[in-house]
Amino acid sequence: MKKTIIYSALAFVLITTACQNSPAKTDNGAAQTFVLDTTSLKSGEAFYQCTMDPQVISDKPGSCPVCHMDLTEMTKH
Repeated sequence: MKKTIIYSALAFVLITTACQNSPAKTDNGAAQTFVLDTTSLKSGEAFYQCTMDPQVISDKPGSCPVCHMDLTEMTKH
């Protein structure tokens, strides 16, 4: 019984980690990263962020790699 629980937990961690680390593709096939440093943006510049997973920030529109919702356009103040 313990082995089943341990193996199930290990499989869950591996699958979750693999899904979160796989880069998304944009329409032109380029990989999109989701960790944008917003401190380097100028005031008024747009970036895209997931409303459900606010740690997901991109410089391009797309879908969140965690929950697959569309990223929302935000503007730096």
